[in-house]
Amino acid sequence: MKKILLCAALPSLAALAACRSKPAPASQTPEVAFAPPAGRRAFALSLDKSQTRFLSPGDAVEIDVLVETPRADGASVSRTETLASRAEVLRVEGDWSDDDGLVQLALSPQEVEYAALAVQREDRIFLNKLADRPALTPLADPPKAELAPGMRGLSALVDPDQEEFLDPGDRVDVIVAARGGKAGGKSESSAATLLQDALVLESEPAQGHEEWATVQLMLTPPQASELARALAAEDDLTLAARAPGDRATAPVEPAKMSRKFGTAAERGSPRS
Repeated sequence: MKKILLCAALPSLAALAACRSKPAPASQTPEVAFAPPAGRRAFALSLDKSQTRFLSPGDAVEIDVLVETPRADGASVSRTETLASRAEVLRVEGDWSDDDGLVQLALSPQEVEYAALAVQREDRIFLNKLADRPALTPLADPPKAELAPGMRGLSALVDPDQEEFLDPGDRVDVIVAARGGKAGGKSESSAATLLQDALVLESEPAQGHEEWATVQLMLTPPQASELARALAAEDDLTLAARAPGDRATAPVEPAKMSRKFGTAAERGSPRS
């Protein structure tokens, strides 16, 4: 599970346990990088090296997730479900850490929520390579980022994988995953798009033995308050990069696993 903190909370970091492998010091920037197609988001995912070893930027994959559905008797059933039938591979770092590789995938905004939720739940994720290679646009350098008058620059500590592929000038959607609600009598996590089209002002990877990277976003005062509440609650944070020039915003329905993969009763329940 990822931990999210305001940068002002640095003294408390020593008390927190890291939930992911640290990036290897020798991690290198990939030589090839593609931009997500318009309307899709770039989602960074760290997972065991077996899932990234034979992937290259420009590939396409199907994303499967091993989910557990609670039953009425309190037990659960495990099965594999398809989270995304097709996702473009934008970047790959095969040696992100001792155990994990890092891949950036192009997903729809709704798929990003479900992927963030699967990570928060620590579900097993599998990438099934597809035969065809999509037509993608090479990633260009982002425009210069400057804090605009009347806006706020809010800095947050994030998992290193959420910062690795970001640069000042990128624009991101902010997805938060939190535990709450019920499905089959059990507590259920949910993920929601909190902010859209936020400008990255600064980004800095974890240094030395630090567990966290730092990202500063340009926000309106109300947006800064929203994000500060999520950070204070230690909700899990995902930063999904947008395609260059894509400034469109639209509501995204919050994600719950019971809604996508649950039983008919769970999908139809007002609580789901």
